[in-house]
Amino acid sequence: MKFILGISLFFVGWIHAQDLPSIAKMPDLPPGYFLRDWKKTARDFDRLVFDENLTGEFLPLIWADSAEVVNEVEGFGIPTYVGDSRQNSKTNIHEAITGIASVLNGTLLGMDKSRYVPMLSSHFHQKNGIGLYLNQVGTRGDSFWYDLLPSLLFTHLYHHYPNTKGFTVQFHSIISKWEQIARELGNDFDHTGYDFYTKQPVDRGWSEADVVAGIACLQYIGWKQTGKSSYLEMSKKCLDWMDLRKTNPYYESLAPFGAYASALYNAEQNGNHKTAKFIEWILAGDNPRKWGAMLESWNGVPVHGLIGSLYPDYEYAFAMNTFQAIGIMAPIARYEDHFAPELAKWILNIASNSRYFYPDAWPPEHQTSYQWAKKYDPNFCIPYEGIRKQGKIRQYPEVDRMKSGTLTLGESTNPDKDMLLTADSDGVIDYEGKINLPIGKSHTLIVVIRNRRIENDIRVFFKKNPENQINFRGQRSDHQKISFLGEGDLEVVVQAENLKPGEVIQIQDLVVETRLPHPPHVGGDATVHGWGKTDLGLYGGSNIGYLAALIEPTNIEGILAVDPVATDIINPTTFPTRLFYNPHPTAKTIQWDMGKKPVQVYEALTNKMLHSSVRGNQSFKIPAKQAIMLVSTPVDQPMEKVEGRLICDGIVVDFQL
Repeated sequence: MKFILGISLFFVGWIHAQDLPSIAKMPDLPPGYFLRDWKKTARDFDRLVFDENLTGEFLPLIWADSAEVVNEVEGFGIPTYVGDSRQNSKTNIHEAITGIASVLNGTLLGMDKSRYVPMLSSHFHQKNGIGLYLNQVGTRGDSFWYDLLPSLLFTHLYHHYPNTKGFTVQFHSIISKWEQIARELGNDFDHTGYDFYTKQPVDRGWSEADVVAGIACLQYIGWKQTGKSSYLEMSKKCLDWMDLRKTNPYYESLAPFGAYASALYNAEQNGNHKTAKFIEWILAGDNPRKWGAMLESWNGVPVHGLIGSLYPDYEYAFAMNTFQAIGIMAPIARYEDHFAPELAKWILNIASNSRYFYPDAWPPEHQTSYQWAKKYDPNFCIPYEGIRKQGKIRQYPEVDRMKSGTLTLGESTNPDKDMLLTADSDGVIDYEGKINLPIGKSHTLIVVIRNRRIENDIRVFFKKNPENQINFRGQRSDHQKISFLGEGDLEVVVQAENLKPGEVIQIQDLVVETRLPHPPHVGGDATVHGWGKTDLGLYGGSNIGYLAALIEPTNIEGILAVDPVATDIINPTTFPTRLFYNPHPTAKTIQWDMGKKPVQVYEALTNKMLHSSVRGNQSFKIPAKQAIMLVSTPVDQPMEKVEGRLICDGIVVDFQL
């Protein structure tokens, strides 16, 4: 092999930019670039969450779970939000996606979390025979993303703690069970979830079809671990389904695992699955739910790259979805390195803009829970659930009165639980609800009626102004609203006539929404819906380890050293690898420490050897708006090309020559 000792690289241009148009729309250098110390934030989060001796309001955040409901293992609980009224030591309710991610957070930073790792088995549903990691006790299966994500997070953690008691059996169980579920679903993944008892799909009015992406990932990893051919076949079947799929299925958190699985499969199996298409699924926001990447600034606040809802007037970037997506997908840069420059650019935007999830990035009046954070989290390591382009307050009826018919409430414990209005013997419904409005604001009354074909008059109006009303008869949309001005008490009336005696009208939402001034705002659903006393999201913060493990600063501001191996689910054996993207309009030279021992330095994007033997700090020139990916290999081990790959000492250095 010819060795090039110089460091002036020849680039043929960024020829794959058209593959990922969403990233092309992101700025090369984020406006107002600032790099928070993410490793410190992640370590501070770990210390705060796992400190059992803290005292104060809502503290400690962790508690022991000795109930052993689904498995004979003592576990621990961490609430979804600080001050969560549903999840605390008294209710002993907690979510696997928070607990497992919190342990993974520290693990990705090199911390020894072995004390807590075995306790996570309390989320493995063994006693009821389901044989899966599920999000909460009592789950029978009704949402794909809630039901599959815990097993995916466990799989990631398993590759760091493979010898933990029970983990191998659990790993084999979840791979086998999800293969069985995929076979029972056939080629139809367009459902909301799957009932583990009836073994039938569940449909609640929306599709979480990106379950196929999570299954593709899980099955491929199962094959790598066991060599069982049916797992590889199922992974390919799922990826083939994704290849043929025309409608973007991205729902919440599973689609990134499909993009990762596609790249891994292509690299190791010489596949040709459509990784670019799957990456765009996560970013473009062209799915029915309008879930994707923010590609703009909000009133001067750059949020480019953050993941969440792009629904017009309800744009909302989420911490969990952002950190998780970039952590799961960053390894694609190594498996299909033609995506590396674009992925590095996206990571750069997230590394800068994610600071806005945290209380110390905002004045107190732009957030909901600053006082608690200032007093009990002085390092501000717990983020808000998310950032809203338009901050909103929601008020629900505080007093209900039925003049005709009866009122019952749905099973939800949320304040916006479904209202079931039942017609009287004359087929009449007459409901009044009192709502208290903020002073001097503009408002919107929102009414959502579900699960019925609206053939009769259903009128919703203000008691003081019955002319300004909503009539649902003949409406194609079940979502109607009225904008108005006002303050003080407001009485909302729902009337219906000519119904069948005992007929039920199911009202999913009857709420007044008030926009806050000077957006954007940080907060969450906890205080809006009454789930908790703060909007500080532990479930989102527990995923910060993904970003913290991925990046390090360099001597040039705006150029990060990205480790595409650090967050890889399979925790592969590799040589030190770093990806550097230069967002500046001119070439820049970085300094990077290659270690104390002499190494060869290979540049994977241009497939060139830069140094045959160097150590210590070295200089590398990066052209404007381009990237390099450096791999350090032992000087005493030869490189060889094997079936289109570059191998050193049995380890893949480059999958694409």
